[in-house]
Amino acid sequence: MRIDLLAIGSRGDVQPLVALGLGLRKAGHRVRIVTLGGFEDFVRGHGLEHVSITSSPHNIAATAEGQDWIKQRDSVIGFLRGFVRVARTLVEDGMANYWSVCQDTEALVTSAGGLLLAVQVAEKKGVPLVRAQLAPSAPTRHDWTGRTSRAIAARGAWDAYVGAAFRLLLWQGLRRATNRARRQILGLPPLPLQEPFAALNRRRVPLLDGYSPAVVPRPPDWGSWIHVTGYWFLDETPEWVPPNELLDFLGSGRPPVFVGFGSTPFPRPEATTKLVAQALARAEQRGILVAGGSGLATGRLTEDVLSVDSVPHDWLFPQACAAVHHGGAGVTAAALRAGLPSVVVPVFADQPFWGRRVFELGAGPRPIPAKQLTADALATAIRLTGCREMRRHAADLGERIRTEHGVARAVEVIQQHLGETRP
Repeated sequence: MRIDLLAIGSRGDVQPLVALGLGLRKAGHRVRIVTLGGFEDFVRGHGLEHVSITSSPHNIAATAEGQDWIKQRDSVIGFLRGFVRVARTLVEDGMANYWSVCQDTEALVTSAGGLLLAVQVAEKKGVPLVRAQLAPSAPTRHDWTGRTSRAIAARGAWDAYVGAAFRLLLWQGLRRATNRARRQILGLPPLPLQEPFAALNRRRVPLLDGYSPAVVPRPPDWGSWIHVTGYWFLDETPEWVPPNELLDFLGSGRPPVFVGFGSTPFPRPEATTKLVAQALARAEQRGILVAGGSGLATGRLTEDVLSVDSVPHDWLFPQACAAVHHGGAGVTAAALRAGLPSVVVPVFADQPFWGRRVFELGAGPRPIPAKQLTADALATAIRLTGCREMRRHAADLGERIRTEHGVARAVEVIQQHLGETRP
């Protein structure tokens, strides 16, 4: 069966879907990965078909709308307003470009970022749809240990209300552009004021949660269509050759602290680079800073701090003593699997959630919101990662995660759904 995986977002959104795509290909399906621009070499390098449907995340971030979004994204209202401004310009181009290449598609698997596009195309073509996400989104009346009480249930109800309000506001910002694309490109009637995403749960469209049940257990009140599969890891070590400068640095002293803030621009990158170097010095630790697309400086920052553009997590983390990161789903998963204590510096979206979970599991100190980050606060948190109990919690969690087979479980769910919905 021809299956398209819509991995719309940054590198952290694309990489797990590539892992899932490789699992589907191994199961005998023809797989195509659909992304924003800039990921063709990465996807094709893993032997999968690829199509990009609009600009790269880097180019989007460089626009006036993208820059405004980056500045405001640590505010809920600012994030929503900035995302809508960026997404409006992408909906119609993305729909037109994807529709021109997807005529042979027989099933769709989509990340949260591709959901708006996938829902319309699945409706037009009458093909099965599966949702795939890297963080929990369904409301629950329980906490993450399965317990409930009036206070917990009230908090769950409030979270559900806030989530519904957020989706409604998002839909109102994107409805006009979406309906224009439906009419002009797909020949479909317009959608009403009511946001269309809640209907997916009423229709029991499968939802794959690509994280470990050891990290976020499945609450007992979730519907049967929600599946916590385990993480979708894509290991790249065999094909990656580390530069000599990195090998020399790792071999010249104690295991370093990993520091990285993802592949999207980080607020105030120059000041953050200096702050990180100061914090590592005050904590008396060596550090590997991975700049990625965050805008942080690269090169030998100090005698004990080396900054590089990119390093595969599965290669570097076993050689590190702790991790400092933004709490993206991918880097959080990689650090937990490696058994590393994590200092999480969240900026927006699901990052605060992962920071809280790492802290609640005893695998890291209390998260430091990016707008509250200081050299002293970061140095103190890094020192705490040396705590014996924290390191034991992180190591035990990593051991459990390494026994899971998230991709295989996700492929099993997808194939079961396709078998049930096949004409």
